[in-house]
Amino acid sequence: MTGTKEGAKPRVLLFLNRLVIGGPAIDVISMAGFLQNDFELLIIYGEKESHEVEATYLLSKYPNLQLKKIPSLRRSINPFLNIAVFFSVIKIINSFKPSIVHTHGAVPGVVGRLAAFFCRIPVIIHTYHGHFFHSYFNKAFSNAIILIEKTLSKISTVIIATSSRQLKDLVDKYKIAPLNKVTVIELGIDDAFLAASSQEGTASFAAKYKVNADTIAVGIIARIVKVKNFPLFVEIVAKVLKKTKKKIVFFVIGDGYLKADIQQLLSDKGIGWSSNEFPNIDASVIFTSWISNIGEALSALDIVVLTSNNEGTGLSLAESQYVGIPVVATNVGGVPDTVIDGETGFLVSPTDADIFAEKLLLLIEDEPLRKEMGAAAKVFARNKFSKQQEIERLKQLYLKQLEK
Repeated sequence: MTGTKEGAKPRVLLFLNRLVIGGPAIDVISMAGFLQNDFELLIIYGEKESHEVEATYLLSKYPNLQLKKIPSLRRSINPFLNIAVFFSVIKIINSFKPSIVHTHGAVPGVVGRLAAFFCRIPVIIHTYHGHFFHSYFNKAFSNAIILIEKTLSKISTVIIATSSRQLKDLVDKYKIAPLNKVTVIELGIDDAFLAASSQEGTASFAAKYKVNADTIAVGIIARIVKVKNFPLFVEIVAKVLKKTKKKIVFFVIGDGYLKADIQQLLSDKGIGWSSNEFPNIDASVIFTSWISNIGEALSALDIVVLTSNNEGTGLSLAESQYVGIPVVATNVGGVPDTVIDGETGFLVSPTDADIFAEKLLLLIEDEPLRKEMGAAAKVFARNKFSKQQEIERLKQLYLKQLEK
């Protein structure tokens, strides 16, 4: 544990699944960086998976945070490990003595809320950055998750959704919690952090991957896992490459257990790909793995896509638009609250590769449209995804609950 305590501030325990490159960690760490002026924070988190990269770079951007790792906390659902995590969290709660426990992610949401309830913590808050109610598991297991979440909502003081669509899912579609217990606080983007990242790495990314002025770079920024629907991405790549004479390179920015399967799908379709392990100078698809400062990649991309079957908000879409990149994404979860269809990008059914490829080709072939949508995206995202607004809303929520 690092940092110094200032007992006059209300104590808040933030419980994060993993400190890895990805939306939840970026949001929670940046949020904590700003909130530590008003609250004494302790962030606890678990062990990363083998294909993930710990986002330790965030700690240099947001210094003086207190963190504690729980090695037994894993992403997989293991009852025996989670019992050990439960007692570890109880021990931490009894030592830190927070007034608020705020959980982020599925396993922290279960274990953390139960531990907080057991320890009689007055304020228990959970944020849904996404949900597992469909597209992750089979129907029986998904229904079991829904039942568990309904039960946990009864011991939660407040539930936070990151978009209005997600709120409707929680309240109306899956009936996880009543409306009076759910509030929307949209993710915010730290402009200073994203701009600094971009300035540091612009030239190096373009040079490393030979992105020339005449190259149109299309990126997907996501974990390579089932819910992100990478087979759809491969179909789209195949259709686009057949229908355009433009010089195009697709970047897969991320990693995951399905990477080898997706690379094989590309090979089966005769599409050349490259990775750090298997370089190929003629590749149409480049696997970069994780990039710590995403601004480096965004500075070189012309279009960003997302093919998910289920999505919370889609931080990659928000960040891309924030720097003026138009997007094409599947119309799922909270994505419709993140993109203005036909203005800052296009939304497409997750089952229609033809339409997705058509919309992507429209942006590839029409440079004025691409620039027009990019400009609109920048205005929209900077108004909607304000970090200051996110911090202020969360701060007021904490204080209001503490008053109660």
